[in-house]
Amino acid sequence: MQLVIDIPEKDLIEFGKKTIEEEFQRTLQWLKIRNSFEILAQKLQQYDKKDYCKTLEAIREDAWLEYKKDLHL
Repeated sequence: MQLVIDIPEKDLIEFGKKTIEEEFQRTLQWLKIRNSFEILAQKLQQYDKKDYCKTLEAIREDAWLEYKKDLHL
């Protein structure tokens, strides 16, 4: 996909090419992040709430046990 925007030369001089490119990069980055969250939200909706909570609790327990091992308790 390609996006082309015509900006008059005087505007480029005024705002600076680098500033415009940085703003486009930030915008694209946020769009990618937003898209990732939308995909994640769609996939999470597929899980049954009970199964999701059970899986989440197992992950938390495993993480806690791993954390405690590093503490040498």
